[in-house]
Amino acid sequence: MTEFRMTPFVPTAFHDDATLDLDGQAALAATTAAAGAHAVCALGLTTGEIGSLRAEEIGDVVAATVRGAGGLPVGAGLGPPGPGRLALARRAAAAGADFLVAAVPGGAAAGDHLGEVAELGLPVWLHHHPAATGCRLGGAELAELTDQLGAEAVLVESAPPGDVVAALAGDDDRAVLGGLAALFLPEEVEAGATGTAAGCAVPERLAEVAQRYRADDRTAAWDAYLELLPWLRLEAGSPGLRVRKEAWRQRGVLGSARVREGTPLGSTTKVAITHRLRQVGADVRAPFPGS
Repeated sequence: MTEFRMTPFVPTAFHDDATLDLDGQAALAATTAAAGAHAVCALGLTTGEIGSLRAEEIGDVVAATVRGAGGLPVGAGLGPPGPGRLALARRAAAAGADFLVAAVPGGAAAGDHLGEVAELGLPVWLHHHPAATGCRLGGAELAELTDQLGAEAVLVESAPPGDVVAALAGDDDRAVLGGLAALFLPEEVEAGATGTAAGCAVPERLAEVAQRYRADDRTAAWDAYLELLPWLRLEAGSPGLRVRKEAWRQRGVLGSARVREGTPLGSTTKVAITHRLRQVGADVRAPFPGS
């Protein structure tokens, strides 16, 4: 393997009063970039809280991510398929996004809907996430759609991902990335994935895994992955976004773990976050009291 790229999605940062924290957004991007990412993505389909953002906030989030990324390419997710996606794409492009990540819709007209986004002129990544969109395509169908649109990459978030990734891999003109909080990272790599877009509040440890895969040292990569797994499984649970934001708060990158929708985490989970972060060697500057 000559290349394995890490292009994580970062969450959307808010103050305690649920207003955008644009300095926090930039800090998320800067910390992720410094950890060894090759690109930084914002407004993830399941992690960017894009449904809670007002139209004018979209550009602010992208611009703050660009500011923090320090010259790395920045991708912008476009949320679930729907009539407002083209306007959102225009706002993201105007704010400085380098590429757009578009969820694959169902139906025979999928190519037509995505074609409007592709016509904006920015590179497009397709995002296949059946659990979030209800659209489930096979690898051959995704490959055909990718070729039709001239998409640069496909982000596969179906479990297990192996068969779909394997059907897409091998084309030098198309990157294939995994996601799903990196829970299936070894299987994705074994199937031919060329990177991961999984978000992670300890990106420096995920980068270690990616670096070892890039060096084609799969035994060392597996060892590093197993060391990180206790954190990944906590971050990937049903309150995963809240866990990830609380972790970023405990690490001193965010001032607040606020989400716009959803109940706050309880103290038991916050203590577990401190324990698991320390277990994987993360710098915890603001541990939860009593942990």
